[in-house]
Amino acid sequence: MSFEGFPCVVGWELTLACNLRCRHCASAAGLPRKNELTTEEALALCDQFPPLAVQEVDFTGGEPLMRPDWWRIAARVKELGITTRIVTNGLPLAPSTVARIREVGISTVGVSLDGLEATHDDIRVLPGLWRRVLAGIQRAVDGGVQVGVITAVNARNLRELPALLGLLESIGVRHWQLQPNLPRGRSGEAPDLALSDQEFLELGAFFRTEQPKAKARGFDIVPADSLGYFTELDLPEPPWRGCHAGLFAVGILSDGKVKGCLTMPDEMIEGDLRQDDLWDIWFRDGAFAYTRQFSVDKMGANCRDCALAEQCRGGCTSMSYVCTDKLHNDPYCFLGIQKRNPQAFQTAISMAFPEERDSVMLSDPLPPSPCWTCAPWAGFAGRVHGS
Repeated sequence: MSFEGFPCVVGWELTLACNLRCRHCASAAGLPRKNELTTEEALALCDQFPPLAVQEVDFTGGEPLMRPDWWRIAARVKELGITTRIVTNGLPLAPSTVARIREVGISTVGVSLDGLEATHDDIRVLPGLWRRVLAGIQRAVDGGVQVGVITAVNARNLRELPALLGLLESIGVRHWQLQPNLPRGRSGEAPDLALSDQEFLELGAFFRTEQPKAKARGFDIVPADSLGYFTELDLPEPPWRGCHAGLFAVGILSDGKVKGCLTMPDEMIEGDLRQDDLWDIWFRDGAFAYTRQFSVDKMGANCRDCALAEQCRGGCTSMSYVCTDKLHNDPYCFLGIQKRNPQAFQTAISMAFPEERDSVMLSDPLPPSPCWTCAPWAGFAGRVHGS
C-alpha cells in the first residue's frame, strides 16, 4: 500500500432519479441509473467507512430525498459516528421530511436556489418552484434544521446575487455556497448560462467584497473549489492547494461506481463496489493518478507556464477536463484571466475594492471578450453538486 491518505469526505449520489429537469444540471438527472444499489448493499457500504477514517458523508442526487430508504442509510452512517449532510432541490421539504431529517441527525441540509423567482423557475423549468422552495427552507429553519443554500452561478443569475444575499439573510439562512456553472450535462446544451471571463471575474469581485462583511454579520459565503485562484480576488486563507479528489475525498455513484469527485464525468471511474470493497479501490496501485501522480510536466497549456503550478496543480480537475478535455488546465482562473485579459481583471479589481461604494453592484457587464466556457468545445455539460 504505497498511498497512505484516507477519504475523509465521501460524496454519495443516492439516486440519479429527480423530480425536476433543470437546464443547468451537471448530471442530466431524471431517471434512476440502471441497477442502483439496493438498501442492503447501501447499508453494507456504510460499514466500510469507519476503517477508512471517513469523517463526513454528503448525500446528493439526482434528488436524494426521492430514494425511499434515504433515511435508513443516513441513520446508519450517523450511528457510525460520521457527520452527514444532504443536498436537495427543496421540493420534497414537507413537514414530515423535515422531521425525519432532524430525527436521523442530518447535520446540514443544502438547498439549491439559483436566483430570484423568475430566473430560478426558468432554469429549473417549473413555474412556482421558487416559492415552494422558500417555503421548504422556512419549514426547515423553523424546525431547527441547519440550512445552507447552494447557488450554481451562471450568466442568467449573476447580477441577482446581491438581492439573493439579502433574501437569504432575511429568512434565517446563515450559509451560502457559490459555485460557477460548469458546462456538463444539460448545462452544456444551454449556452445562455455560460460564464464569460468577465462574468467569472465579476463573481470573484462579488465574493471578495461581500464575504468579509457577511462574515462579520454571522453569515458565511463559501466558494466552491472552482472559484479562484491566487489574485486579490481571493481571500488569503485557506490557500488553494489543488484538487482533493482521490487524496482526501471520493465520490460514490448510485450504482456503486467510484470516482474521485461526483462532478467528474462518468468515464473517470476508478472501480465498482459490487466487485471490490472501497478499501481496495481506494488503495489500488495506480488509482486516482491525476492527483496522486501529479507532476508539473503534466500541466496543460493554460497552466504550464504559471509560477504557481506546483501549488495549484491546474485548478479544479472537473472544470479543467470538462472545459478543455485535459487535466491540470482549468481555464476558469483569476490569475490566468488576469494574464490574458488584464483590462477585464482591472475592472473586476475596481469592483472588489471600490473607493466610495460599500458593496459590489452587479449591474453593468464588463467589456466583451471570448467566453472560455464555450470556445474550445460545444455541447458538453455543467457542475452542480447534487440537486
